[in-house]
Amino acid sequence: MKTKISLFITLLSCMSLISQIIQPSLSPTITTKQKVGLATIDLQYGQPSVKGRTIFGSLIPYNRIWRTGANASTKFTTDKEINVAGLNLPAGTYGLYSIPEEKEWTIIFNKKSNLWGSAGYNKENDIIRFKIPVTTSKELRETFSMYFENFTINGASMIIAWENTIIKVPVLVNSDRIIEEQITSKITNEKGEIKAQTYFDAAQYYYQKNKDLKQALIWFTKAEKLRPQAFWYTYYKSELALKLNQKDIAKTGAQKCLKAAKNSKSSDYGYIAKCSLLLKAIDN
Repeated sequence: MKTKISLFITLLSCMSLISQIIQPSLSPTITTKQKVGLATIDLQYGQPSVKGRTIFGSLIPYNRIWRTGANASTKFTTDKEINVAGLNLPAGTYGLYSIPEEKEWTIIFNKKSNLWGSAGYNKENDIIRFKIPVTTSKELRETFSMYFENFTINGASMIIAWENTIIKVPVLVNSDRIIEEQITSKITNEKGEIKAQTYFDAAQYYYQKNKDLKQALIWFTKAEKLRPQAFWYTYYKSELALKLNQKDIAKTGAQKCLKAAKNSKSSDYGYIAKCSLLLKAIDN
């Protein structure tokens, strides 16, 4: 008897599914993955549209908790610890909520990321919350969007934009600490073979950060010896040598790179022009 009842319930469920009319969502779920510094950040949110309505202060009331999108609560995932608006946020997945106001918003990262909208939201589960001023745009943003812009080595701005409102949330990643840890592990404390690319990457980092340039020159030299056919290694070594006022090393390297670039069977990758300009700078 129980088996018959179970089969009957299953049949009713299947009939219910068959009778449903499948329609596209008017607020589709958007999933984006973005590299910010050395962190990978995933955003998942429902994307509603204005459709001629007044949004903030009307459809989305001021001073009330909002899911920051449509349907399920917005999910924010970071694979590394980051700093958001001056506050540390550990690696993990969070529900991203907000409290819109006319001139500023409260942005909230909450432990609960599996809620439907703001139903069940509890302030006690907040990890961080902070206020961000509103930027007003003359251009109407029809569709709600979240994305990143203004990228630097150590971060970017997370943008929340809809209607005529733009919220810019600074996101920073301590890339310097992560890179230094890699250099210590892969060069300083490495007991085995060190690859040319590893030396080159470390040298490039020190060069770009203007940090211990003499050490950077040593690493460029080691990279060049291990992979002499990589003429771009020679170029950056020469460029740095000029910065250190070691013009003989700079000129010899620039000439060597120029010759290799001209003889390259694939492409010069722009290094013919770069070397020509570098040689002019050396001779001045």
